Amino acid sequence: MKIQSLFLMAIFSLAYTQLLNGQSLSGCQTRCGNVSIDYPFGTSQGCYYAGDNSFKLTCNETNKLIFGGNEVINITHSGELRVLVTRSYVCYNSQGNQTGRSNRWTRLGNLTFSDKNRFTAVGCNTYAFLNTNGVGNYSVGCMSTCNSPRETNGTCSGGGCCQTSLPRRNNYFRVRPYSFSNHTSVHSFNPCSYAFLVEDGLFNFRSTEDLMNLRNITRFPVVLDWSIGKHSCQQVGSANICGWNSECSNSVRGTGYICKCKEGFDGNPYLSNEKGC
Repeated sequence: MKIQSLFLMAIFSLAYTQLLNGQSLSGCQTRCGNVSIDYPFGTSQGCYYAGDNSFKLTCNETNKLIFGGNEVINITHSGELRVLVTRSYVCYNSQGNQTGRSNRWTRLGNLTFSDKNRFTAVGCNTYAFLNTNGVGNYSVGCMSTCNSPRETNGTCSGGGCCQTSLPRRNNYFRVRPYSFSNHTSVHSFNPCSYAFLVEDGLFNFRSTEDLMNLRNITRFPVVLDWSIGKHSCQQVGSANICGWNSECSNSVRGTGYICKCKEGFDGNPYLSNEKGC
């Protein structure tokens, strides 16, 4: 786990985790490991927004904050939760026989995937699909072909790597990678096909390293959207949960609302105590 964290810090330059006290309700857990826990999220009854169990997080025995089976690395008051999501893969031996496969799937409760994420596939002669639902069931995919590794400048745009975007408001996905020829023609430098979601800009493709084993990285940062309830600020009126010196703002994901501190104020806009705005 320590090696995994070092890889993530080195490759993605994550600056999300904070050694700060969380801004939560009185008497509630404010931190799990090095991640702060801010209301409306919480880890126990009475410490998270009671209107939605999706705001309940778990601090496990290894001091990792967990949502939906994924490790949380950051919570923002502006309606974003960042988690580490495991890649999918399929691997073959030199004869083209499959030696391993993992198709990743995730459910998010009432949270949804942000459009800041990119669906990514890595591998020569590789294609991958992402199936999802939410606003509507659909699939997206991308394809990459090559017969030898080539030096890249960090971009994922063919030659062993492809990316595509996906819309907001989906709360389930399944990722499946495939190979056209079971990697028989490229096995010496590329035995596997990989597919995963990752926050835009946080994966820089390196052909010579990533085609062999994806630099041993198994999890990638993904952005989730959250909001309070299913109604807009206009619909909830004064019944919103925004605290002192804060104001209601409609969520970018098209359902529910978030709270924001008024200009000149800072803090947790969901609290009405000394830790609020």
